[in-house]
This record gives sequence, structure tokens and C-alpha cells, in this order.
Amino acid sequence: MTLRKKLAVSTIAASVALTALAGIPLSSKGLAEKLGVSGVAYASSLADSSLVNDIKKLRDALVATSGMDKVKALQDALNDLEIHQKGDIVDPIVDKFNPTNEEETQLENLFYAAVELSYAPSIEGLESLRAQYEPLLQSFASRADVVLTVDDVLKYFLDIQKELVNQVKNKGLSELLDLMQNKDSVKKLMQDTLAALSGTQYSLQKVFVYYKVNTDDVLEVFTRSRDAVGENKYFTDAAAALFKAYESLLPTNPGTNPGPNSGPNPVIDAPLPESTDKLLKNLKAALDKATEAEKAAIITKFVSDAKDEITKLATISASTNVSVINGQAVLQLNEGSALSAISGINAVAAKVKEVSPSSALAKSALKIDLGSVVQKDVVLNLSDAIVKAAAAGNVSGATFVVGKFEVTLPVGGSFSSAIGLTIKKTDATAEVVGTLKSVSEVYDFNLTVGGAAKTTFDQPIVISIPLGDTTGLDQELLSVAKIVDGKLVFHGGRVTGSSIVESRDSFSSYVVVENKVSFSDIASVEAWAGREIQVVAAKGAIEGKSEGVFAPKDKVTRAEFAKMLIRALDLENGSATESFDDVKAGDWHAPYVAAAVQLKIINGRSATKFDPNATITRAEMATMIARALKVSQGAADVTDVNAALKDFADADKISAALKDGVAFAATHKIVIGNEGKFLPNNNATRAEAAVIIYRASKNVK
Repeated sequence: MTLRKKLAVSTIAASVALTALAGIPLSSKGLAEKLGVSGVAYASSLADSSLVNDIKKLRDALVATSGMDKVKALQDALNDLEIHQKGDIVDPIVDKFNPTNEEETQLENLFYAAVELSYAPSIEGLESLRAQYEPLLQSFASRADVVLTVDDVLKYFLDIQKELVNQVKNKGLSELLDLMQNKDSVKKLMQDTLAALSGTQYSLQKVFVYYKVNTDDVLEVFTRSRDAVGENKYFTDAAAALFKAYESLLPTNPGTNPGPNSGPNPVIDAPLPESTDKLLKNLKAALDKATEAEKAAIITKFVSDAKDEITKLATISASTNVSVINGQAVLQLNEGSALSAISGINAVAAKVKEVSPSSALAKSALKIDLGSVVQKDVVLNLSDAIVKAAAAGNVSGATFVVGKFEVTLPVGGSFSSAIGLTIKKTDATAEVVGTLKSVSEVYDFNLTVGGAAKTTFDQPIVISIPLGDTTGLDQELLSVAKIVDGKLVFHGGRVTGSSIVESRDSFSSYVVVENKVSFSDIASVEAWAGREIQVVAAKGAIEGKSEGVFAPKDKVTRAEFAKMLIRALDLENGSATESFDDVKAGDWHAPYVAAAVQLKIINGRSATKFDPNATITRAEMATMIARALKVSQGAADVTDVNAALKDFADADKISAALKDGVAFAATHKIVIGNEGKFLPNNNATRAEAAVIIYRASKNVK
């Protein structure tokens, strides 16, 4: 057989055989992208998403266990071999295939296309490869009466890797390294591994049987590749790296099969940054030689330095990690650097807690700055390893800064695996905003967690949208609007500097507009509630009874106030549920009641009854506001309740269960009395509710 044929056919057989030992990821971007992952979405043509997830998990595990460089070193060593050496390596398998001259040329093209794709992975490249060459691959399989795809080939060799680890799972790393030094032991291991898979009848296995490619042939390819590289260390290092990576993915309790919410996989700490290591060592040295009297000052300075260190570590410049792929700016964060920064943050926070428990530091968000990005479409990625390391330590999430736009993603809980966010910007046309004045572009968001699309989530994602020219506009009336079936649904937001900030529990398309709402029936309350009604209505927290009708003196109901609170204070949670008999899933107030009850802002009348249409008193309203601000803003209780209520002549009429809430609302001037009285048991009106909601929103940070 010609050398040309040997090289070409290696794409089908030998190169995939080597991946069983050399590791699947072919580049720093990982084979996951090569198999259909671009940014955050899987290619729809991939039939087996679990296969892609397996590949992503393996790549992330290799990074987390510091094994990627070892695998890459072996791949580079194999790639650097001379052409004739590569041909000799695959002889044992290639000689059993007999391509025609026409097939020979196609196979050669396939070989070079596959090599090119491995270094520039993309969906389009993969689809092109499949469309152009999968029929050729199938032509070989058809002679064996087998249907064979690229995915079948990959799955077979991934399962070989998994079975290899299964065969040695009870061995220690040192035992594995000893085994890898002995060719006979390696041969026996491979024989046992292939034998364990022989009963499953993989499609590729059937093709090998047809062409009489046996275990000895595969082993001979492996042996020749080791001999050609000439340095056995490449293989032992790569094998050890794969072993450690797979070991980190194993359940903590052997024999169990944890579900998707069973907790993060073990993550091996990355090396500490040099500055962190120095800070910790300097503290130890200073404390070791300090007197008891001197230690307090040393610890105080360390706490201050620790805060500075965490701020520095959490600030990541990622402009060099952005690539333009198919017109999209795609961020693939340097995992090693990110994991090292997280390791440093965790170490510093732990040391502060150890030496000064009262100074324990709150969790920090990573701030990842992409710099100036001109592309309209941006893809943001946090790998599985980064998310798990962050969630397990002192990191609350990640704030991505893209020019003047910012978005903060949480980690932990339902955000415990690889996170991907796609942001697309388009112009805000009259077709979108109608007669309203827009002050931003339209932002369309798509989120995936663990490769699965997410449209609602139980932890808020905070977006900060830059504002355009607001000259002549009323900034208090600016609102983030969600575009739903061509209509705008107003969700509020708070203007901070030249941006508007809004927490979201679901994703769709959003635009910022000036939303002027007018009512014809508020003249009687205009002096003390007119402005407040206009602003709260503009934010979508309160609506009229009908077009242009507010009904300011109507009594506010429990359901209405639940919506006002949740909307105005950015506490929406699309995944929240409730189980009241008198609140149906299709009721307009159901999601707001569910969110308020889950946060314990509003309680049911009983375990099964919410009583949504019942009115609420001023004292109840004050208490609900107090609970909401304590939950959302971490506001503190009033220390002296009686002192806070002393100016109200009717303080003794406030229910004991509601006094704390009334004291809080009065102290923060959210609810003000009338002529020296609080009037706690009066039913609250819609106008009063609007004023109170307006004042409460001013306490939102």
C-alpha cells in the first residue's frame, strides 16, 4: 500500500485509536466545539447531546486537574512525526483497508480537513466535514452492512477511555505509572478493556470485525506510536492525566449514580497566584515573631490587604481571550488563570476567617472585562471547571463587562455547571417601541447551563444596559421593557449613572424606553401621590383599573400588593411555586404571590389559603415592605422599636406581630403617619400603596 493511502486512512482508524490513549481534546478550545458547540449552543444536528456533555466534562476535568498540558504534549509529539513515520505507525490497521484510487484522494482530503478543523473548530466546519465526507466513511461501513457515523466512532473510543479507567480505578496513581512502564502490562490492560466492550456490538466494532482489524492490530499501532515518539514519558504523563481527570468525575460513593443536582464534582485546587502566596507567607512570618500585643495590629492590616488582594484577583482582563467567530465575539476564558484566581480568593477569605472570624469576608463576584467589543453579537462562556470551583468557594458569580454593558451571572444552585450566555443587539425601531422613545438598543439574551437552554431561573441575573441620549427625557420614567409577542411589558429598573440596572428571572428581548403613563382620575391625590403613581406605573409595578383609570381611593388587595412589591423591588422568580387552593396557575397574580411567599414577604392566611382579594391594612403593608427590603437589601432591624413608634398616638393599636415592620417603615420614612397617628388598622388605598412602593424603591441599592 502506498504511503499516501496509509496517511489518509489513519483518519478513520489509527488516529481515533490513538485518541483512546492520547486524550480526546485536540486543542485548547476542546473537541466539544469541534463536535458542535459554538459559543453556548449545541448544533441541532447532534443526535447525542450526552456525548457532547461527556466530552465537555472530560476537557474541563483535564483543566481542573492540571492535565491538559500533558495531553497536549503527547498530541504535539505525535503531530511532529515525519510523514513516513505516521504511515508506518498505522500499517497494522491500514493494510486491512483497500481503498480505490478515487477513495484514496477523498480520504487524503478528509485527513487534511480534519487536521485543519481540529485547530479551528466550528459548527460550520464540522457540518461541512460531515456533509462532504460522511458518505465516504459510510461507504467503508456499508461493505460490512453497518451504518456508521462520525459520532459512532467518537463514542466507541470515549467508551474505551472510560473502560480503561474502570479497569484501573482501584489502583493508585503510582501503581498506574508503574503499569504504564511495562509493555506487557499495558498490552494486558488493553486486551481486558477491549474484551469488556466486545459484547456491546458498537457499529465501529462491527466494521473492524469485517475488515479483520483485531485487538493485536490496535495494540501494535499503540506500540509503534510509543516507539516513534521515542520518549515513553509522553504516554505515561498523558495516561496519568487522563486517569486523574476521569477519577475526578467519579461519584464520591462508588456504585452510586448521582443525579444532575447531586452536587459539584470534586475540583482540584489550582496553584495560588504568586501575590497571594506571598501575602499568606508574610502573614505567617509576621505572626510567628510578633508578641501577643503586636498580633492584633498585624491581623487588622492583613484583613485590609486581603480585601485589596481579592479585589485584584477578582478583576480579570479578558480582551485577549475574545475571538471573532462567524461574526460573533466569543469569550473563552483562560481556565488556568481563572482557576488560579479563584483559588487565591478562597485561600485569602479562608485565612481571614481563621485569624479574624468577626471580619469574615462576603463572597465576591469575578469582574471579567472583555474591553471594547465592536461586534453586535457576543458569546460569554464559563466552563464547568470554573463554575464548580467558584461555587465551592468564596465567589458569588461573575460580572462580564462588554464595553458599557454589564451582566452578572450567579454560580451555585441551579447554576452549577458550564454557563453560556449569548447577547445579540439590534436597533430599536418604531416597529418594536411604537410611539415611545427608546434610549437603548434591543438586547436579546439566550442562556444555557450545562448545555441545556434556560429561559427562567431561580437566582436573578443582573443586567446593566447603557443608556443613549436622554436629553429632554424624564429619567424616573425610564423602564426596561420585555418584548413579548410584539408588545412591551414593563419591568422597571433603576437608573445608575448612564445605565439602567435590572434583575431578571427570565430571558427574552429587552429595550429601555421612556414610559409616560397618565390617568384621568388622580386629581384628588395629585398633591401627595401624583408623581409617585406616575413613576410606579411607568415601571410596570402598578397598573390602572382600565385605560386611563387608576382608582386611587380603591382598597389595595393582597394580590395587587404582592405584584407591586415583587415588580418594584426586582424580586421576580419565574421558578417559584405556591400551593394555595385559591391561587390558580393561570391567575395574573400567581407568579407574584409565589415569589413573595417563597421569600416569606407575605404569608398565607393558612397553609391552603392565600386570600388574594382581601384588603390589607397600613400596618400589614408596612410589615411586608420591611420584610422585602430585609430580604433583598439586607436591611437591618430597628434596634429600639418603642422609640421608633413613640411619636404615634395610636402605637398601642398596632398588633404586636406587626410592630417591628411598622417601626422599620417609619424609621426609613417609607410610611408616614397622619396628624400624629399611624392608623395601623385602616385599609390601605391604591394611592397610598403607590407612594409606599415609590419610597421603598429608593432604598434599593
